Amino acid sequence: MEGLQILWVGRTPGIQNGGFKAHDHPYYHLFFLAEGKGRFEVGGEEYIIQAGQCLLVPRQVMHACVHEEQTDYLEIKFSLAQSAMDHKLMAMSPLVSDDPLAGALIYQILQEYSDLGNLADDAAVSYMKALLHVLTKQGRYDAKRQFRYVDASSCSTLSQQIVHYLEEHLSEDISLDRLAKHMDYNKSYLCAAFKKDTQLTIQDCLNTIRIRRAAELIVYSDHNLARVADLCGFASVSHFNRVFLKYVGATPGQCRRAYPVDISLQTSQETITPPEPSNHFMYSVLAQKRITPEMIRELDALEKGRGSEK
Repeated sequence: MEGLQILWVGRTPGIQNGGFKAHDHPYYHLFFLAEGKGRFEVGGEEYIIQAGQCLLVPRQVMHACVHEEQTDYLEIKFSLAQSAMDHKLMAMSPLVSDDPLAGALIYQILQEYSDLGNLADDAAVSYMKALLHVLTKQGRYDAKRQFRYVDASSCSTLSQQIVHYLEEHLSEDISLDRLAKHMDYNKSYLCAAFKKDTQLTIQDCLNTIRIRRAAELIVYSDHNLARVADLCGFASVSHFNRVFLKYVGATPGQCRRAYPVDISLQTSQETITPPEPSNHFMYSVLAQKRITPEMIRELDALEKGRGSEK
């Protein structure tokens, strides 16, 4: 993030009904409310900022403020050379955040300048870079949000929202009624629209997501199968076994015994030992393919081989 320069850092008390008139300037202006409440107008839009929230005003945008009560706020004025972050901030701003990490970083920048004055520049700029990444987190997340278990990137916005919800809540008891209420759609319409768009029922999609998550936990964790079932939203181990067998073609226990993973740190390399590249089970599940009879025979052979070694 080249070209970042902190121009001014300060702490300003605000009296009730005080504030400042509308103005603009060629640099960014960040406000953090430590106490009280402020009413800001930025670019013709009104923002009510509470204690613990910060507001980033973009450069060359008119802004004004009225303190509705006694306030205490921190200010940082900074500039950015033409850069990717500058373009990002101008596209996303004004930004409002109540992220505790943002507040902590702002306090740290203020403390650096309070202790060291201009000698704090290097450290303060490092904190400022981290702060800008925190403030733009949600925008970056929304722009690059990926599907982890079921790729719905080519589907409608509604189907994408459904898949994201299922992935984010896979460990919970998800009913169609709950999903419809969250999406604010009629349940029947939601099911029909999703099936037409994806060729899957919502339940099939949820099961696929849960099975793929279970596949990761079976191969890469040391959780017992009861814990895996619970983490993946299955009501019981028997329910987990039935669904897993239906979608994969092998039982969770069969796959766990055939592909044990050493997750302890190695003394020499200090790395986690991954499963073998020939792990057909993992690749098949993550590629949404059933394990073939040949793969099942290989699983059985591996399991018997490991048993004879013992």
